[in-house]
Amino acid sequence: MSTTRDVGSLLTLYRAIYAAGVSVAALAAVAAAGWALGGGPGLVAWPVAAVLAAALLYGVGKRAAEFRSLRHVPGPKPAFFLGNMADLLAHGHGGRDRALEALHERHGPVVRLHLAWGSAPLVSLSYASGNLGRKGLDSHRRADGTVLSRSLMGVPGGELHRSHRQTITPHLTKRSVGERTYVLREMAALYVEKWKHIDGVHDGLQSDLRDWSVGCLSAFLFGDDWHAQDVDMKWYYGELAAIEEEVSFRAFHPFFVRWIFPSRRARVNAAYRNVAGVMESVMRHRERSVPDSCPAHERPQDLLDQLVRPAPGSEAASWTEKDRVEELMSLILGGADPMSYVISQALVLLAKHPEVQQKAQEAAGRPAAVAVGTGGACPVTGTRNEAPDPYILDVVYETLRLYPPVPYSAKFSPDRPVEERGLSIPPGTVIMWMKNVVGRNKETFEDPDGFRPDRFSAQGVDRDTLNSFLPFGAGPRHCVGNRLAERQCAVLLTEILRNFDIAHDDNVKVEFHSTISVVPSTVPVSLIAR
Repeated sequence: MSTTRDVGSLLTLYRAIYAAGVSVAALAAVAAAGWALGGGPGLVAWPVAAVLAAALLYGVGKRAAEFRSLRHVPGPKPAFFLGNMADLLAHGHGGRDRALEALHERHGPVVRLHLAWGSAPLVSLSYASGNLGRKGLDSHRRADGTVLSRSLMGVPGGELHRSHRQTITPHLTKRSVGERTYVLREMAALYVEKWKHIDGVHDGLQSDLRDWSVGCLSAFLFGDDWHAQDVDMKWYYGELAAIEEEVSFRAFHPFFVRWIFPSRRARVNAAYRNVAGVMESVMRHRERSVPDSCPAHERPQDLLDQLVRPAPGSEAASWTEKDRVEELMSLILGGADPMSYVISQALVLLAKHPEVQQKAQEAAGRPAAVAVGTGGACPVTGTRNEAPDPYILDVVYETLRLYPPVPYSAKFSPDRPVEERGLSIPPGTVIMWMKNVVGRNKETFEDPDGFRPDRFSAQGVDRDTLNSFLPFGAGPRHCVGNRLAERQCAVLLTEILRNFDIAHDDNVKVEFHSTISVVPSTVPVSLIAR
């Protein structure tokens, strides 16, 4: 449901549902009052009429108060039932990022938007505010919580969030990722070897990058227990994509969309069960492969093992089976499309800027340092834990700045107002920053539309840092897998640059669809073996 025509039909349906609900409540209140006036049992009829009338007046009054509380913030005029949904979906469901960019161009750096009646209003920012790192602000998880309610993607701030974060973080630090870089290199080598045997334009490159991203994350998190699954990658990705699409759909549409589209609900429920089945199979395989009762087997010191056999008294020991399954699901889901998008855009940028490509190829060819905290190599294959050259990481950062894979992030303050550019934003309002616009903010970045990886080097301007556009979020809810994401992309780029020249194909048309992350239809480049 990504075309403007589909969106128009949806908005008409939503208006009809709201109008019907209001009409039914009003008619019921009138009927109850008429029943009482006509001699009905007053002890029943009048209270029913009063309750219905009061509920309707309360809802209308609350919506009007919401509009008043934010009218001092610039933004398009809202409709009563649907707020600014028509403005937000002007380019279709998959083009919300483009619609928000246009709204910022029209209304400035702070834009107010009202969603459908019953949803919290939001304020979008075109800059990385210092408020976004405040501990008092929590991530907005309304839609995520309807699908993955027991994962970091869906759980609100609090004890459960703290438990999950403390369990996962040690396995995704810079040091921990460095110790298992060989997994990322082995996965990259598989695809590079495949591409060597394909001449010129590779029509399936986008599909390969998608499979690489999903497979790379799974192999890193699950090790040999993943390879033992023999999962059909296209099917696996399709199930993950169905969950991602539904979370995205529920985020900006009325609260009742969970129930009025039974086919969508059935699809996401089936996808959830299928992906959960894979996660459960992985955990069962680990239980069988390294039994607790066998002292001759050395247990892997990874996240999967901690979840399968948590140490007594540890945070993970109190997790339910659903906690374990959903957290593994969310780690795969949170990185699959974003990382393939970063690589695809990095290839396009390198192809269009040959001088940067040449410098990156030189960097990729330099002798690599052994990653921090490693023993040197994988004991089985001998693959070294080489740390990517810093310039390759700069290419990744610059790509993230220009083309953030997750175009927006959202937080809210439950009980305190937030000041932005002299405007007071009332509690409960969702504060969203548009990363597409933030990364190209002229107030922050010199030559904001230019592809200049050097801006992230030690010689770069101090303000041109990751904190200037927050690609991985901010505060206590920033992306837990940011170190893995950086290393994963840098490793694959290094292998590509060592083996190929990258040429742009001007004749290929690319379309983009945005769910939680952005997904391109194809990658318009040729990989030419060096």
